[in-house]
Amino acid sequence: MLLERTISIFMIAFSTFFLVMSFQIENRSGDLIAPGSWPGALMTIMLVLSIVLLIKTFRVKETQVKTANEQAEDLANDEDELVYPKRFFYLFGTLVVYTLFLEYIGFIIATILFIFALSLIFGIGKWTRGLLTGFLATAGAVILFPILLNTPFPRGVGIFSTFSLLFY
Repeated sequence: MLLERTISIFMIAFSTFFLVMSFQIENRSGDLIAPGSWPGALMTIMLVLSIVLLIKTFRVKETQVKTANEQAEDLANDEDELVYPKRFFYLFGTLVVYTLFLEYIGFIIATILFIFALSLIFGIGKWTRGLLTGFLATAGAVILFPILLNTPFPRGVGIFSTFSLLFY
């Protein structure tokens, strides 16, 4: 309970500071979406959620505190072990391979393969669902960032660069 209050107060101070800093970023292009728009939006969301968390910590009744403390003690005893320790290493290895190959095979193919591998690691039943998730998530990211926001993504080398030119 005290930890949640402390974290929420810290997050309110953090998000307020960076929200003020995001308003001070200069907009040289004159566009509606300025360089400080995204940090400002994220800090506003963070500020609102931190305030909600702080309010919720004060509304908890005494009986709920006792129940939560008992459950937290039970979970603290169980948290000493990772449930699937090998999956953590598989995740870390997949992330390393993704970052190494991102510049060579480009964002589109690397991200599809990365999300597909993650879906297999975390146990999506059918491989077609994992592949479909990879395609949809990559398509959403390509539409949002390189096309709508003009944010450059790695194109890859050789034929991969030519392939990425078809999309962005």
